[in-house]
Amino acid sequence: MAHLVANSQRSATEPINEMVEMLVNIGVEQNVASVLVALRDDGFQSSKNLQKVCKLRQPEISIAMQQLLTNDMVAVEPLKSGGRGRPRHRYSLNGEFTDIIQPFIDEAETHINQLANDLARLESVSKDLTTAAMPRK
Repeated sequence: MAHLVANSQRSATEPINEMVEMLVNIGVEQNVASVLVALRDDGFQSSKNLQKVCKLRQPEISIAMQQLLTNDMVAVEPLKSGGRGRPRHRYSLNGEFTDIIQPFIDEAETHINQLANDLARLESVSKDLTTAAMPRK
């Protein structure tokens, strides 16, 4: 029975892990991708909860969050702590997930187009060099 539970838990996290992996593959930093995907389904979350869900330490969450805040991808809601100490916040995506990740997709597509242009140019230059190196009759 434990084997079935392990399989069901793994299958529930596979799409999440796959989404993180796909974002990383198009150039999103691992921690940023993990935080984005964690925020996708659960609305407002505390840093503490993000640490648990993403399996990241607090400084890693803070660094990822700074990137997301700089790009206006995340909304911040202060939590009333009722006392002294560090201020606490909750975070959520600042819009729909697909809209939030669109700049990353656009950047990846731009990079792909640049690579395609570079490959075409390389092929052209290579042909020119081959033609120039051929002995003339």
